[in-house]
Amino acid sequence: MNLTVAKRKFYELRAMNRIDVCTEHVIDGHPERGYTFDEVVSLVKAARGTFEDTTDIQFRGARFYWRTQDIDEHLVRLVIEFEEDDQGNLILVVSAGERR
Repeated sequence: MNLTVAKRKFYELRAMNRIDVCTEHVIDGHPERGYTFDEVVSLVKAARGTFEDTTDIQFRGARFYWRTQDIDEHLVRLVIEFEEDDQGNLILVVSAGERR
């Protein structure tokens, strides 16, 4: 998927609250980063941020970055992927995240 299409889908799915978080990796796998499910969803919905293609050539077109800031103004980078839910509807999935 190219960046233009992915960006459009990101904003559409975000507006419809079609967001899932891979809690096993984002939250449970990195407790030192201090994320909660609600915070990750709030970060995805942040008014200010940039949606970019991944820098990893292996995942170009399949994974994207949402870069924003948390309430303490730390830089946050969330990895966004697109998948289908159990009913076959497209959702955006936060598969990873880091905070600096």
